[in-house]
Amino acid sequence: MNDQQARRTPLIVAPTPTPFADDGSLDLGAMERNIARWLKTTLSGFVLNTENGEESFLSDTERGDLIRIVSEHRGDRLLIAGVDHPSTRETLRRAEEYASLGADMIRLRIPRLTPRRDEYFAEVLPRMPLPVMLIHQMAPGMFLSHGTAPAATPEKIGEWTSMPNVAGYIASADIRFET
Repeated sequence: MNDQQARRTPLIVAPTPTPFADDGSLDLGAMERNIARWLKTTLSGFVLNTENGEESFLSDTERGDLIRIVSEHRGDRLLIAGVDHPSTRETLRRAEEYASLGADMIRLRIPRLTPRRDEYFAEVLPRMPLPVMLIHQMAPGMFLSHGTAPAATPEKIGEWTSMPNVAGYIASADIRFET
């Protein structure tokens, strides 16, 4: 496969579930065992700190621990670390931390709680330490719900994914809308 073909080859990633112990703490041993299983699949890599990875139940320290443990055991697979924060400063702080822990890319959710999306991307994208994958989840926790208003039009998503440092787009729940 030549370089041009490789760039067109889609990445196949799935949100990586986060295992918890009975007491609610992060179970890093279980994560290591899960990684060993997933390395036997054709997945291109791991997407951490996502809604399906129980991001809202993790502290900042646990998010970092998760990235570190996957980075140590992932072999040659891609590690995409998720950031979901409407603050430019906090988004960049987390991205820098995740890069230092071994992430290859940053997954940014298109902010839902601010009308300043254009400004957010203009401020964040040029300063990101790693390439970015964008995702548009209109209402996390409500997959396939009807009546959920999109946070952005397909045209606006196309505009943002054309900006510097954006390597791609992760399709979410509403493929008909996103195409």
